Amino acid sequence: MIKNYMEIVVSEVLDEVLKNYDICKCENCIDDIKSIALNNLPPVYFLSSEAEGEKKAFLLDRQRRISVLAKVAEAVEIVMNNEHNKNKNEG
Repeated sequence: MIKNYMEIVVSEVLDEVLKNYDICKCENCIDDIKSIALNNLPPVYFLSSEAEGEKKAFLLDRQRRISVLAKVAEAVEIVMNNEHNKNKNEG
C-alpha cells in the first residue's frame, strides 16, 4: 500500500493541537485543516525497500514537525475564520 508519510505527521501534529486549543473539532473542520495543511506541504512517499528506521526517523524529525505545526496553525486560522465557524461560535 502506498502511503503519504506527511499525512501521518499532519494527523499527529493536529491531534496535539486539538488537545491544547479550543477550536472546532467537527469532522468537516478537521478535514479542512488537514487538507489545507497537506496542500501546503510536500508529499513524502518511501520505497518499499526503505528501512523502517528511515520511515520512523522521518516521522520523528523535530524540524519537520515544527514546519508541519506552522502549516497546521495557518490552516486552523483559515478554517476558524470561515463564516461557517463564525456563525457556529456566535450561536
